[in-house]
Amino acid sequence: MSCRVAILDSGIHKGHPHLQGMEIQGFSVEGEQAPFSIADDYSDRTGHGTACAAAMFRLNPEIELLAIRVLDDELTTTHLNLAYAIQCAADRGAKIINLSLGTTEASSAEAICQAVDYATSKSAICVAAAHPQGKRLWPAELPSVLSASCHRSCPLGDMYRIQGPVPRFLCHGYPRPIEGRPPTDNLYGPSIAAAHLSARAAEILATEPLDFDQLIRALERRCRAQINAPTGTLDQRLRQS
Repeated sequence: MSCRVAILDSGIHKGHPHLQGMEIQGFSVEGEQAPFSIADDYSDRTGHGTACAAAMFRLNPEIELLAIRVLDDELTTTHLNLAYAIQCAADRGAKIINLSLGTTEASSAEAICQAVDYATSKSAICVAAAHPQGKRLWPAELPSVLSASCHRSCPLGDMYRIQGPVPRFLCHGYPRPIEGRPPTDNLYGPSIAAAHLSARAAEILATEPLDFDQLIRALERRCRAQINAPTGTLDQRLRQS
């Protein structure tokens, strides 16, 4: 049984070999503020969305992907565009909404929070990337959002629960490797970690319908340990786990 996952990002390159066999539908949300328009083209012009989708597919090949392009060629969008896209994803049946992006502007949080609440009312769960330097980043700072951080010591098969006021998990931060290039030459960070967390959450939801708190507990049961440390000082803690 598959789980529909929406990825709100730079789009998807459907022909990429890392996505071969993946079920993909999509569209783009156009405009900086209402009224927004929906366009059929969701092709990826930067590679970021494709890398996140490939990371998901590697962990969970049963995912049914809904690609919603919200980022432009500079990997930027508006908080209103993002909020509208979150609602669109929920209306189209996504159970997981992957948000490998965010804003540090607290003034944008209200609109995004309202969109997350709307998604929750439609039984969709949002998964977002935390700030790579530990700064406040929305929607990852919302307690109603699962968020992901990363550390270079965390292998693909592991996951850790980071104790704190929001449900945050530490996951592998590298995408699928590119042949002939070392991992350090590729993308790395919480964006990819969020994709890995989305893949794990979708795997759980495909087997049983869970609400937000139940899903957190199910993810915690899959964690190697709970940790309480900033991501920059985890090397020793991860070696001991």
